[in-house]
Amino acid sequence: MDRGKPGSRMHVLSDANGLPLLVGVSAGNTHDSEGLKPMVVGHQTSDPDRGRRSKPERLHADNAYNRPDLRKW
Repeated sequence: MDRGKPGSRMHVLSDANGLPLLVGVSAGNTHDSEGLKPMVVGHQTSDPDRGRRSKPERLHADNAYNRPDLRKW
């Protein structure tokens, strides 16, 4: 964590081609991993066949997101 870091941190969720799908902003002193759940929840898609919303099937992220609790989620 960058304690006391001023400014803001950008979180970007993109597709496999690099097209931005969702952009979020948080305080500069928050850890990257804190932005994962809000980004994924914000991008859940509707599945008309199942009648419910679903998470993406696969995510690729840097090592900041490699935490056991996030992997289980």
